[in-house]
Amino acid sequence: MCIISLMGFTMQAQQQFQGVNYGDTPHPVPSLTSFATFTDNPPALAKGKPEISVPLLSIPGYGGSGIGLQLNYDPINTGGIAGETGAGWLMSKGGVISRKINGIVDELFQYDEERFNFDDEYYYNLPGFSGKFKITRNIQQNTFTIIDLNPLNHVKIAYTKQNNPNPKTLLVDSFTITDDQGNTYHFNDYSIAVVYDGFYESKGLWGTEYKSAFYLTKITNTHGVETASFTYKKETKKNEDDWLVYISCQLEKINTASGNIEIVYDYDQALQKTMNDPYSIKKLVLSNAYAKTAEYAFEYSYPFPSGSVESKTKIRQLNKIKKMDGQTVVEETSFVYHPLTSSGVSTGSACDGSQVQNPLGVLSKIIYPTKGVTEFIYEGGERYKDKSSAEFLESLNTDYRDGCAQSIAKSPPLNFDTRQSVTYTFTVSGDPAKKRTFWLNFNASRYHYTEPRPIDPNTGFPTPRPPLQPNQRLSYTLQRGSEVLVDNERTDKLQFYNYPGQYTITVNIPYVEGSGTFILSELVTKPGPYRNATGGSPYRIKSVKRYADAGSSTPVHSVTYAYDSFSLPNSSSGYDTYDGVMYKNVKVTEDTGMGYTQYEFKLSDSYPSYPYVKDGIDGTFRPYYNLVKSGILEKKEVYSESGQLLSRDNFEYTLALENDVDYPISGNNYSKAAYFSQTKNSSVVYPSGSASSFLASSSETNVRADNFKPSSSKSVSADGTTTESFYQYAQDKNHTKLLVANMTGIPLESEVKENGKTIGKSETRFDHATNLYPTSEISYNRQTQSPVTTSTFDVYDSKGNLVQVTGKNGIPSTTIWGYHQTMPIAVISGASYSQVASLASVTAAVAASNADCDNPANEPALLQALETLRKDPALKDYGVTASTYDPLIGVTNSISGNGIRTVNVYDSVGRLIKVTDAEGKTLQENQYNYKH
Repeated sequence: MCIISLMGFTMQAQQQFQGVNYGDTPHPVPSLTSFATFTDNPPALAKGKPEISVPLLSIPGYGGSGIGLQLNYDPINTGGIAGETGAGWLMSKGGVISRKINGIVDELFQYDEERFNFDDEYYYNLPGFSGKFKITRNIQQNTFTIIDLNPLNHVKIAYTKQNNPNPKTLLVDSFTITDDQGNTYHFNDYSIAVVYDGFYESKGLWGTEYKSAFYLTKITNTHGVETASFTYKKETKKNEDDWLVYISCQLEKINTASGNIEIVYDYDQALQKTMNDPYSIKKLVLSNAYAKTAEYAFEYSYPFPSGSVESKTKIRQLNKIKKMDGQTVVEETSFVYHPLTSSGVSTGSACDGSQVQNPLGVLSKIIYPTKGVTEFIYEGGERYKDKSSAEFLESLNTDYRDGCAQSIAKSPPLNFDTRQSVTYTFTVSGDPAKKRTFWLNFNASRYHYTEPRPIDPNTGFPTPRPPLQPNQRLSYTLQRGSEVLVDNERTDKLQFYNYPGQYTITVNIPYVEGSGTFILSELVTKPGPYRNATGGSPYRIKSVKRYADAGSSTPVHSVTYAYDSFSLPNSSSGYDTYDGVMYKNVKVTEDTGMGYTQYEFKLSDSYPSYPYVKDGIDGTFRPYYNLVKSGILEKKEVYSESGQLLSRDNFEYTLALENDVDYPISGNNYSKAAYFSQTKNSSVVYPSGSASSFLASSSETNVRADNFKPSSSKSVSADGTTTESFYQYAQDKNHTKLLVANMTGIPLESEVKENGKTIGKSETRFDHATNLYPTSEISYNRQTQSPVTTSTFDVYDSKGNLVQVTGKNGIPSTTIWGYHQTMPIAVISGASYSQVASLASVTAAVAASNADCDNPANEPALLQALETLRKDPALKDYGVTASTYDPLIGVTNSISGNGIRTVNVYDSVGRLIKVTDAEGKTLQENQYNYKH
């Protein structure tokens, strides 16, 4: 779903719109903000950020393709705009290219001759992968280039230009993304946002529209066969003055040959000007050609912090996902969050280690349909700070800096009364040869007048005294021996850094006697050693616990995470990076008795940043940013519960640049897209738990620069055997058709060697003159290396389904595709397609399967047609197996070559409940019992 709610930043705009105008923000589509955040900051062990996901629906397409819907949760980024599935949640559905506006909208200056820079970022989210890219402009050549910031995806991104009178500005009309299997994703629809910020007003662009996101409209395979299409509902919103507010673009249906997924929304006008997307997903419906096969309903709440205004601060939270059978709830998954009014901290001492935290509004528990519970426990982040260094220890004497290493000791009040004395003393404790910090509080609370005030003849009471002037108030002089620290001082509280000993206070009386108090506070250093850590943001996962049910207090399984340094005692391994605190060391413990695993990571300090000048402006270059932002695993060690080392893996990497084009991360920070050109792993296993007895092995993988796929790999086993694998692709074979179709990620040839001798070699050929489907599999004789055809792929249908394959023995096998070319209904072993294609029994079975696809009442007719096919005299010499289906549910009948039929029976929500024979006798039965 896409939505742009425009509510004005400037005074002029606020006369029309109240609240936040997303069209003026970096993420102009609120429901897509989470995709950008998730791409930039994915789950990572080195960040203490867990991976939390909930799979929902999937639907197959032609040729084995498919689309799935899944919810992902980001526990660290729950603030900001709550999207269509609630705060922190994002649903991967269909595909989208969203935008992050860096500074100002690039294309709005199509008439500005000085507009040269293009720095907006584009985030793509597609079935199976996601990433981002930028469009840069070469000023000298006036050309535009797409820079893929996730090169390992190895996709080809192209755009179609919109007509524009100024060639210095690029207006994009649509995008295509082609993966390295040759599938193309077409983005031909878009949403619209409007700018109302004062900056644009000063340029005469206030109220100008721009494309805020591009939406996936179809997917085609290498032959242009449409495997999925996507339909959207577009709504135009205007204000009371008929000004455009936004044009939304909501995905309504995902369509494939097997059926469709429908997405139903709720719209709440009252949420239009809040930190919530006014659209929320109400339900998902999976349907085949004739009926609904699955439905999920979503339930939300809108809590708000106590003491705040509900209409302005309430936030959408996803409470439940219900699997429905009509009006009946069949399964229910519910979600529990920490309150928005929680204190945020429950237990623990920051000086002894990180505190357990209950982050406001963050997911705490998932309760599953079985009523089992997963609980997520968080704690505050930490970063390393050396508290044993001479510099730190010396600083403890000069000022209050660290509550874990220092405290403040207050002495009892020293009362003074100038009518009794003007001189008072106190003592600062400690070594007389070492200075220390102390504070002196001064409070002259009362003044004592001796002369009475004249009587007011109108009231009969004394007239009020005029207020004392500042220079008439008491002051004091502080001395240590003959040294005067302050003189004529009236400040309430002063900090001093001086030697211990006796100090003398002299109270000065410029006008009238008075009384009050002095309070001495001394800085006290706590005894060390101190924990080498200080607070860091954000919070991190501490443990994940699973319970049998909501009432259980003892988990059936738990995983605990610790982030202390492995080499420095009582020290955090957290360090500040460009993306916040990350951890070099993470210890993962699974349940009592199962031991633990230690992970060591390289962070950005292993590849230090350095000054960088871009377009004459000073900045910072951050090497290999796209790789190190999640941490690079350097070592993994597995220990027993008693601490015995069981195995160790060391990893080495060679990092290489995809190209020499830099890109801005944000502001004046730059990097260049990089990949691992080589990965090495050395492994040692200690079977007995003793260091004197071990098995050592190693492996390495080399990655190509032209498709980021393995070019070769090598492993050396514990017995010294060396195994090598080599891979060749379309580039190596100069296979022009595959290269043109971007099918560069498919290995065409692989060879395996053992101790230098070839023990296996195979090749996949694409020799069809008119299509790009595989034609044969070739293996090579181990002794002579002569090629042997192991199978040929002889015939494909118009949708890319493999119809005929011939084995090494020359015997063909033909698959009959039915249900409108989506399901195999029969396999005829021994017959070629040309032998059976024109048989009346075959065409009748296909037609009957199409009828069954449209109406399940036709299944008996299909069974009869398949039986006629199986018994066709023309096929008496061949083996025939057959199947029928309820599309999007499963196989309903399986018929073996000798005619034995088994029947799968499903309930109303598509769950397999029993398997019977053709006579109805139960062979297998399943029961689904959920606690309520």
